Amino acid sequence: MTGPSICEVLCETLSFTRHAAHILEFVAAYLAFVVTCNHLLFYQYLTEVILATNIAESSVTIPKVAYVIDSCRSLQVFWDSNRKKEASELTWVSKSQAEQRRGRTGRTCDGQVFRLVTGSFFNKLQDYEPPAILRLSLRQQVLLICCAEPRAINDPKVLLQKALDPPDPVVVEDALRFLVRINALEKTLPRGRYEPSFYGRLLASFSLSFDASVLILKFGDIGMLREGILLGILMDIQPLPILHPFGKENLSAQYTDCYFHGDSDKSVLTGKREVAFIANLSAFQFWQRVFKDKHRLERLKKILKLDEMDTTQKQLPLAKIEEEWCTFHMLVQSSLNHVSEIYEDVLNSVHRFRPKFLVKSDGPPSYYEPYEFEHTCLITQLPDGDTDDDQFEPPSEARKCLAVPFVSPNQFQNDIIAEKMALVIKEIRVQYTEKNSSNQHKVVNDGKASPCRFFVNGSCNRGNKCPFSHSLPVNEVKGPTCKFFFSLQGCRNGDSCFFSHDLDPSVSEFSGSGECLPEDGDADAVLLLQFFPNALGGRVLVLDDTDLHFTINLAHKFNPFKIISTTCLPNISICDPSLTAVKILWGLREPYKAIISTEGENPIPWNEVECILWFPNFESYGGNLEGQKNLIQKFFECLAVRILADAMYQVQVILTMKNIRFSQLQVEKLGRDCFFFLKCSFPFDESSFGELTDKVTTKKPMLVSRATSYVFNLQPPTDILFGDYATAFNKRLHGTK
Repeated sequence: MTGPSICEVLCETLSFTRHAAHILEFVAAYLAFVVTCNHLLFYQYLTEVILATNIAESSVTIPKVAYVIDSCRSLQVFWDSNRKKEASELTWVSKSQAEQRRGRTGRTCDGQVFRLVTGSFFNKLQDYEPPAILRLSLRQQVLLICCAEPRAINDPKVLLQKALDPPDPVVVEDALRFLVRINALEKTLPRGRYEPSFYGRLLASFSLSFDASVLILKFGDIGMLREGILLGILMDIQPLPILHPFGKENLSAQYTDCYFHGDSDKSVLTGKREVAFIANLSAFQFWQRVFKDKHRLERLKKILKLDEMDTTQKQLPLAKIEEEWCTFHMLVQSSLNHVSEIYEDVLNSVHRFRPKFLVKSDGPPSYYEPYEFEHTCLITQLPDGDTDDDQFEPPSEARKCLAVPFVSPNQFQNDIIAEKMALVIKEIRVQYTEKNSSNQHKVVNDGKASPCRFFVNGSCNRGNKCPFSHSLPVNEVKGPTCKFFFSLQGCRNGDSCFFSHDLDPSVSEFSGSGECLPEDGDADAVLLLQFFPNALGGRVLVLDDTDLHFTINLAHKFNPFKIISTTCLPNISICDPSLTAVKILWGLREPYKAIISTEGENPIPWNEVECILWFPNFESYGGNLEGQKNLIQKFFECLAVRILADAMYQVQVILTMKNIRFSQLQVEKLGRDCFFFLKCSFPFDESSFGELTDKVTTKKPMLVSRATSYVFNLQPPTDILFGDYATAFNKRLHGTK
């Protein structure tokens, strides 16, 4: 009797922390039993074990699956009314789900299914699982419906009742009432329709969960928008950037400590999840500061051809180099890039809407503090595993960096971010609780059960399911602040908690109504002129002014003797008398050609320039967004080379374009890739300085296309990490030795 030629196991589970290890043990034991009965060696026929999530409940076909081992368990997301958040719980599957899982075998070959429950228990399972629409709070869904443009479908009370499984109208009403309370919706009179506010539309524009979107805007209110975006993304994605070895919690904790040690005396975070998010934020910033900055700098070197590459040696692709670097530092490459993509999407959405807080959230990112940050890899080789069986292949070699911790607690402003995160979570928790200041006790049990000692200590995690009494003694005053309530985990005991769920007075300065208003400042010429040099300062360089109409208007507001302007026009007679004193460089069509040319060929006195203005002209590109992006990328690259070579770090670089175009072209990302960081932005006064030729229209409500000036500063990468690159740039650009 012979065993199967291929043994593939499809193991159904969504709990990778507590249950998957036991299931794998069962799989191994079962396979060992099969091969023993067949008098065969285990390793000869074990070719592949597939550990699958509930994706196997779809119609996916996996060739040659001979066995399905079903745990009959599934991780379901539901609304926890006590914790006021969506939570996950391991539940038993329905019979229909089990049948779907069974269908993964028997398609391309004969197969069998083994369910890890008894037959009698399986017969008691529900026939069908309840739809998700009946398990959730529907807050995000209701908000998205209200933000729909056609009025025929933007009434959630009507639309949701037409679903195949309509939710309870009370749930929809609760969601509407909550969204009104946090100012995401406004109830209009007299018809009583719900219209989204600016804050609500901005929340709905993010491709994240409701809680993560709220956290982002709360961080924006305190001037840390970019850190808030990253934390919001980390709340929603899996896997996180820091490697989490399967079944090795202690090793995972060591990796986390390499980026943020949450057990220090100064830590203000109350939950493990918060510590993990700060650590992963630090890991993402470490990747940006050490790896990404290195390759950004190498790209600039290629512009000046500083790297004489050996063509005889095969160069590894960048993705392979990045994968190896991430392995050294216990990071997941795909997760880091996923976070980066979502970050740009959310940030561009903020630029389209331009809320008020955007002006105070600009500046270099926190990972540039301190400038003297240093990390030198100490690579060691360690065996991946030990085995005495000569019939198996020798163990592979794994390499890791021993220069730990990679980020100290006082670097990248981690302590400050952790403090702000704790305050923001407290504010959100209280804002989500309808009775903010009067958490009345309610008896959960009938009073006959014994008191729950874990509840009294504030550590009961069973909530209303606890068989012991959670009743508060008569005339008993609420205890100290509940540490679970003010964490991302939330308190399962709800209003019956023995400890206080009231807002701490220390949070009052950060508390707000949750409002987020659009930019309301009027365009004013002074906003731009404040960045110009003073009477004793340098000069203003206007790049690529096609018909000189911006230069003419500037000459009326600023000393024309201090203006240098480049244009693609040939040398012609000056018709406007205001241009007489302006130094005009004719025939320079592309801005980067005027920037990167060497000193002998370049008539621009760069040592006198203190402010650079550019009004990008995209008429020749039509609707080609890639061509427009390439133009801006070349501008930033060449300007970065010029500033780094000549140490012109005081120069203000101001780009003026429509805010919708700025978002479409991801200009902030293009600048960041060349070490330019957005310092501030403000409405551009077209009536004083000239109207932009680039027209961008939008029909979406509360999105305004307006001319905006964006001020960038170059933040040089640290020479401690990358050496004296500035001297090499200077020598190459000016042709000196």
